[in-house]
Order: sequence, then C-alpha cells, then structure tokens
Amino acid sequence: MEAGYHNFRKGQDIILLTGLSLILSLFVNCTTSKPYQLTDVAPKLRAYQGTDLDPYKNNPILITETKNRKYDELIKEAHMALSTLEFAEAVAIRADSKKTVGEPVQKEMEAAAAVEDDLPKIVASLPETQVKLTELIKDVPNDFDGPMIGRVTRELGELSSSLNSISSRAPAIQSSLRNLRADANNYADSQLINKNDETLSDSEKNKKDESTVLDSDPNINGDNDKKIDTVQPAKKEKKTEISIKRVNRKTKVTGKANEMIDSEIRKQEDNLSDEEKKDLEYTEQIKKGLVQVFQQEYFRNHRSLEKILTTHPIPRVRAAAALALGRIRAGRVALQSAIDKDGYQVRPSAYKALSEIGDKRSLSYFIAGTKAEDPEVIAVSYEGLGKTKDPAGREMILSTGLNSEYVIIVCSSLRGLAYNHVPADIEIYERFLKSEEPEIKEAVIESLAIHGTRDSLRVLERVVKEEPTLSLLAIEKIEKNPSLSATLALIRINENSQDERVAKRIGEALLRRKAFGRYAIILIEDDFLRQEPNERSKPVSYIKAKEIGFVLGETKKEFAVRIGEDILTDKYIQLKMESTLPGARESFVSGWVFYPKLDIIEVKKLGSDGKEGKYSNIKKGKHSNLFNPEADTKSNPRD
Repeated sequence: MEAGYHNFRKGQDIILLTGLSLILSLFVNCTTSKPYQLTDVAPKLRAYQGTDLDPYKNNPILITETKNRKYDELIKEAHMALSTLEFAEAVAIRADSKKTVGEPVQKEMEAAAAVEDDLPKIVASLPETQVKLTELIKDVPNDFDGPMIGRVTRELGELSSSLNSISSRAPAIQSSLRNLRADANNYADSQLINKNDETLSDSEKNKKDESTVLDSDPNINGDNDKKIDTVQPAKKEKKTEISIKRVNRKTKVTGKANEMIDSEIRKQEDNLSDEEKKDLEYTEQIKKGLVQVFQQEYFRNHRSLEKILTTHPIPRVRAAAALALGRIRAGRVALQSAIDKDGYQVRPSAYKALSEIGDKRSLSYFIAGTKAEDPEVIAVSYEGLGKTKDPAGREMILSTGLNSEYVIIVCSSLRGLAYNHVPADIEIYERFLKSEEPEIKEAVIESLAIHGTRDSLRVLERVVKEEPTLSLLAIEKIEKNPSLSATLALIRINENSQDERVAKRIGEALLRRKAFGRYAIILIEDDFLRQEPNERSKPVSYIKAKEIGFVLGETKKEFAVRIGEDILTDKYIQLKMESTLPGARESFVSGWVFYPKLDIIEVKKLGSDGKEGKYSNIKKGKHSNLFNPEADTKSNPRD
C-alpha cells in the first residue's frame, strides 16, 4: 500500500515538472509590449512630447518586443521612420492651419528644424525597409511558435501597411517642411530688425521720425532752405534711417475651402437641367468606380474586384473590373458568370480576362467564343484555347483559326498555337513569316518566343540577321522568355551580329535578366560533349562550331590532349548545353569539353547599384560596357 502511494506521488511530481517546463518555455518565447513615445524617436523631440504636435498624444501605441534581435531591430527601425514622418506631417498641417488664421508659427518652425535634416535619409530607406518587413513576415512561422506567430505577423503587417500609406505622402511632407524652414529664416530676419528698433530710446525714435518726415516732404525745399541756412549756416547732413516693422494682420475666417468649392458646385448644379444633373452624377459614379477598380487591382484584391464585376450598376466599371481580374490572373468563376449573365459591353472584357488566365476549366467558354459574332471575342477565344493545351483546342486553331479572313483572329490563333510547344508547328510559323501583313509578322515573332524551343529561337535568330526592321522586336520578344535557351540565343545573336543597336539592346536584356556568369562558344566543327573529362569518355551530345553553352565549372588539374599534330595541355570545362540528340527526354545536357576548343565569354555586373554590366571575351581580352558598346575599355588578360 505504501509503495503504491509513493508511486502515485512520484507520478504527480513528474506531471507538475512537465507543466512548469512548458509554462516556462512559453514565458521565455512570449512577446512583450511597451509604450512607444516621441522621445524613442530622438531625444531632441522631448520638448514636443505630449503637445499638439505629438502624433501619439491621443493615440498611444504599443511596440512589440519579440526577444529576437533580427525582428526587434527592424521593428524599431520601422517605428522610428514612421513616427518621424507622422511627426513631420503633424508639424506641416499645424503650421498651415495657423497661417490660415494669422497665428504665429514659431514653435512649428523650430519643430521643422529638428526633423528636416533626418527626412531625406528616412524617405530613401523606406523601400528597403518595406522589403525587409515582407521577407520577415514569411520567416515568422520558422522563428516563432503558437500565439507569437500571430502577434509578430500582425505587428509586421501593420508596420508595412502604415509605411506603404505614408510613403506616398513623404515627398509632400518634405516639401512642406522645406517651405516652413524658408519662412523661418525670413521670420528671424524681420524679428532682428524689430528688436533693433525697439532698443532705441523715445527721443531717438522721435528724431528718426522727424528726419524721415523732412526727407519725404516735398514742400520743404527751395526758398525755405535759404531761410534755414541764414539761421543755421553750419548745417550738418543727416543720414536717413528707415524703420521696418512687421504689421500683425488678422485674417477673417469666412469658411473652409472645401465648403466654398462645394457651394460653387451646388450653384452650378442649380443652373443645370434634370437631364444634365443625371449625366453629371453618372460621370462621377463612373470615375469613382474606375478609381476603386484600379486601387483593388494594385493591392491584387480579387474578391473586391469580383464584387464590383457582379454588383456595380455601370457596365463600363464592370468591364474594367473584368479586365483587372485578367491582369492579376484571378476570378475565373466570376468571369464565366459575367459571360453567362451580363451584356454585350462586359462580355468581351470577360472573355479577354478568361483568355489571360487560360484555365483548362474554361475550355467550353472558349469553344463557344469561337462562334461569336464579335471578331475580338473570337480572337481571344482562340488564344485561350491554345493556353489550355487541349488537343481539341489545337485542332480548332489549325482548322479554323488560322484560316480566318480577319487578321486579328489569325494573330491570336498563332499565339495560342505557340502555348502547345509542338516542334512540328515551326513550319507553320515559317510560312506565316512570309506574309505581307506587318501585324501577322509581329504575331509570328511573339509566338516563336512563346514557343521557346531550340528550333523556334533559331528562327528568331535568323529574323534578326535577315530582317533588320524586325531585329529589335525579335530581341524584345526573346527577352520575355525566361528560359536558359533564350539567354543562349541572345548571346549567340550578339556574337554573330555587327549592328551596334543590336549589341546595345542585347546588353540591356542580359542585364535585366541578370544573366551573369561565363558562357562558352564552340570553336571546332564536329565534336562531342563528353560524359567525363576524357577524350575517350562516352559522348552525351553532338556539338558544332558557334554553339553556346553555360559554364558550370572546370577541372582542378590539367590534361594533355592531341589536337591535330599538336599536343596541348589545359583544363576541361564543364558545360550545360541544349541537347542535339533526336527524341531526347531533357532539353539540356551537361558534359565536358577541352578548353582550347572553346572561347569563353563572361557577363558580369559592375557597380554596387547593379545598373551597369560588362561583356568580356576572356581569351581575346575584349571587353565592352553592356549599355555603351562603343566605349573603349582596358582589356584584361585571361584569368
């Protein structure tokens, strides 16, 4: 019995210790909060804490402490930037209101002087701070547990939203404070003049006033001067002194600007007829609706856009909401419902948005759209059919879309066909490339870039070479393709072209793509990419002259290889190249090539801002700035 009691007590102690450890761990990891005051921004703002200029006087806030240095430092930095801008905005607003009623703004001028020097640095750092906040929000679930995830996420989210809101007003705040500082300098000069004037005694003031009157009266001249000379033959010249004083002016406040504007609008509306009033009201409703659409699209709020699409009374606004949903690739169900239930003004926009999304579940709507009466609806329907990558849709494009009498339908069909990435379609594009219609040629170039295969990019390279008027357009479309094949195509074009415009545009494209690294140009005909750094190793792909590959690495040791009658000693380079084997499963293969068979091109970033780059030939020592191919630069020896 006693043994059982001891075991029972022992079990209770274990449960108690476990609970205490859990509570202690929660306490250690728990976030804390403390009040945030104006003095936390800068000690020099202590004089304004608790005053009307303090943004936290009536709205105190709590700053979250996470016990994690990375988070606490960023939260402190964000609060400091936000508080400084809010304080500066309060100063500017307070000064403007006082100026309106003629009250002195000396205190606001001093406050502006206290923060104006800090504003440029804070405003410049706002984008970087917002990016850091976004990145940390993603890391919160990895660094915290339980309720702390919600607290820290809410704190970072509120800070990001507040900084995003005030960053748009930051330039206006800076400008207001600069104007206030300028007024402060003028005010100080006038105060100094008034102060010097007040130090004069009463007799000196009277003398100064008399001299001013004598100098200004035109009657005290001529004969009177002679009489004065007989009494005072030894007249001394007196210097004229001018007193400048600021006259305190009190402006009568007769109303607010908004009220005056509203009253003027009401007066104008009173003179309008009922029909004109309805037109004016309808126009204002359209403006407000479009602004709301643009705002929700900016924040990618698809639910609000769907609500506007289904409930707004004006068709033009509903159509704008449909197009916005297409641009953010969302709202498929709402768009399909609009096609079923809405009118002719909204349905084309809904079809275009569905085509932008290209969901396979919209296949039936695209098939129905190809039979519509509006050519624009038919065109976007064929493009949407291609994006679904459905075999039935491809057959409809080949049989009816490409044979249409409307150029707009043919162009959209060509783009839709490209999303299927079928190698056999290259022949179709080459045939349409001979068309005399400029719109069809441009559509073919765009379609080849969408197709994105090795053969389609080779066709675009031929366009750059053979049709100079379309060369820049072809490069622009290749740049939009994010694949490595597109990067290799751009470098291949640059190596084969002598056009300076082409070289500059390709340099800009490589820099925007951040295609930094080393690339190899094959110098010999009829060779192989080897599985291992050995000339007797298994071939993995056939290579020929002027092919481009991405350099993955090189061997640490050198090898002796016989090339013709010479025996050369050098390293092997590992390349990633497009596969040339028919029916290969992978688009790219990796293998080794002896260094003397290659020419190495290096693309690298220059400067800390990343806005300049250099395109270098390592063997030949030729270098050029990506944005200025004509600039002469010093050649570097081979690494």
